[in-house]
Amino acid sequence: MRFFICVFIAFGILSCANQTSPNGGPQDKKAPELKISNPSNNQKNFNEKTIILDFDEYVKLKDPSEEIMIAPSIGKDVKFIARKNRITILPKLKWKENTTYSISFRDGIQDVTESNSALNLRLAFSTGPEIDSLSIQGKVEEIFKEEIPDKITVALYSSDTFNIFNHQPEYFTKANKQGRFSINNLKSGQYFIYAFEDKNKNLKVESKGEKFGYLIKPINLIGKSDSVTIPLIRVDSRPIKITSIRRSDRLSTVRINKDVNSVKVEPSDKELFTMTFGSKRDELLFYKSTTEIEDSLKLDLQLTDSIGSQKDTTVYLKFSRTKMPKEKFKITYSKTEYDYEDREVKLEATTNKPLKQITLDSIYIQIDSTTFQPLRSSEIKTDSMSNKITINTFLELKNEDPKEKKLISPLIIFGEGAFVSIEDDSTKATTHIIKIKNEQELGSLSIEVQTIEKNYIIELLGRNNEPVSSNKNIKSYTFKYLEPQEYKIRITIDANNNNKWDTGNYYLNKEPEKVIIHRNFEGKTSIPIRANWEVGPIKIKF
Repeated sequence: MRFFICVFIAFGILSCANQTSPNGGPQDKKAPELKISNPSNNQKNFNEKTIILDFDEYVKLKDPSEEIMIAPSIGKDVKFIARKNRITILPKLKWKENTTYSISFRDGIQDVTESNSALNLRLAFSTGPEIDSLSIQGKVEEIFKEEIPDKITVALYSSDTFNIFNHQPEYFTKANKQGRFSINNLKSGQYFIYAFEDKNKNLKVESKGEKFGYLIKPINLIGKSDSVTIPLIRVDSRPIKITSIRRSDRLSTVRINKDVNSVKVEPSDKELFTMTFGSKRDELLFYKSTTEIEDSLKLDLQLTDSIGSQKDTTVYLKFSRTKMPKEKFKITYSKTEYDYEDREVKLEATTNKPLKQITLDSIYIQIDSTTFQPLRSSEIKTDSMSNKITINTFLELKNEDPKEKKLISPLIIFGEGAFVSIEDDSTKATTHIIKIKNEQELGSLSIEVQTIEKNYIIELLGRNNEPVSSNKNIKSYTFKYLEPQEYKIRITIDANNNNKWDTGNYYLNKEPEKVIIHRNFEGKTSIPIRANWEVGPIKIKF
């Protein structure tokens, strides 16, 4: 009996010692507050190694190596310790002499009850007699997108020999959820700024899969602060490299480490082979045209990528005895469109093999049960490298269905064998409706442009941000015959006047060309167009 009483008492004592958070009561919405720190904020001549911060309640750490930003960098080997209401920061390396440090804690310190983050907590101190007080603020944005990019690192460097792809910055921070950033406690001088995703957390730009942006012009920091905007792009800046060559009895495939925009080949003898891109532009396919290539054929290639970088290389075109199964010939048609202003039918198609022949007799437009319109060869354009077919043909419609008072929707018909591939297989018959609406079912949008820019491209974007219309250097214009839907207006500053947007090139000190999405006075980008509506004129200033 005495044994059971002892066990019961011991169990009660252990239960009392096991502390848990109390149940019930009001929710803790108060953020932890810093009561005292060593060093104190803006302290000079700090000569200790450990930083200590004491709060008014128990705190914990959340991803400290990601959230707590120390600038200039003291290396990645930093210990963060949370114990009761104290946070301790212990770097492996020593603080540099006569240097101002700035620590931004972001969401790295939270209370233990409700995970409330310490608000706007920053700490600045100097290991010398002076505190640097200059700063650079700004925002990051992604070209061609309205959404604010997330988890972007913003960094500074001052050396002309610095390379964002190879080196780690000394000063860096992270933009917040609104895309805004601030790098504080800087000394006067010249800085270069850039921003990047840093997915693998090595503080270097990995151009293959990370968004990044940069400003070529340096920031001469003399006053209290400076404000900048950094546009981000996703572009592969790696040098072009051939990774492999695969051969069969009729096809040689050259694989490249990235997409290329254009290819020049010497000799380019079409009687011996046909060259085209693969399913993507990181493959070159060489189809054997004759039996004259018995051993190998030397080809000099010049490859150019999207940022204008070039690679001159040599490959040897060979065809082995290994037989590959013949791939089925496929063709993919885009949506058939009717241009009301030019009275043209427009259609694009893509094949999975190069074309050998187009059979014109098998392609025509059926306007009604008795009226047919053939296509001329000049109305069908082909891009042999991309295996694309583009059809533009004039079609004037005057006939109406007298009962429904609606325009009759004609058909564009591709008969069997309309397209024949390089391997002599052909396409099946297919029919596409050309949907045409009465003009009363469409709307219009007029714009007026005020700008000091010399060359610019204005695009009207429809669903999925697809361009509906594109115009160069217009001051006033009306977009007519618009389908009822939401539209946006995009402006590209065509600085080099080459009629396209250029990605820029970090190695050549060229920034991407500026792109602007028009917003109204409420900050909205969408412009609704309804049937039989005339919207505008919308004034666009840039």
